[in-house]
Amino acid sequence: MTQERMGLADYFEQTWKAREKLLDAAEKLTPGEWAREFEFSWKSMQLLFAHIIEVERSWMLEDIRGKKYESESQTDIKTRYATPALTRTEGREVADLTRAVLAEYASPAKLQETREAGGAEPGTRVLLTVEQILTHVFTHELRHQGQLQVVLRLLGKKAPNADWF
Repeated sequence: MTQERMGLADYFEQTWKAREKLLDAAEKLTPGEWAREFEFSWKSMQLLFAHIIEVERSWMLEDIRGKKYESESQTDIKTRYATPALTRTEGREVADLTRAVLAEYASPAKLQETREAGGAEPGTRVLLTVEQILTHVFTHELRHQGQLQVVLRLLGKKAPNADWF
């Protein structure tokens, strides 16, 4: 990376590179380790990756583009995210969606458009700029990437360095 100022697209690209490193580590897990549930966060590597990717998809489609995002049952999620390879495919599909949104909202004026979105408390709504939503999405994943590293360690595996540099 050059010493130029990073922008939102760069932040997402670095976040997705870290996701790929974590998925590389997940590819070495047994199916039982991939789905093993712990008593925190989204419980397993499988469900945590699904959460990260589906939240990104929902924010891009529903909160920025204003299209309906239909959430799925946990059974359907477990099927679509049954393996790290399937998860990688889903993640790359959503990253492409996010790249398209970033291209659509690249101008400062478009980034300052506001959207009503779900608040932190159930049933609440907040008014956010597109830039705030996008910033929330990649920082949301960064937080959960730390949890993925913890799960790998709980499984007795070496967690990759997911730092950006």
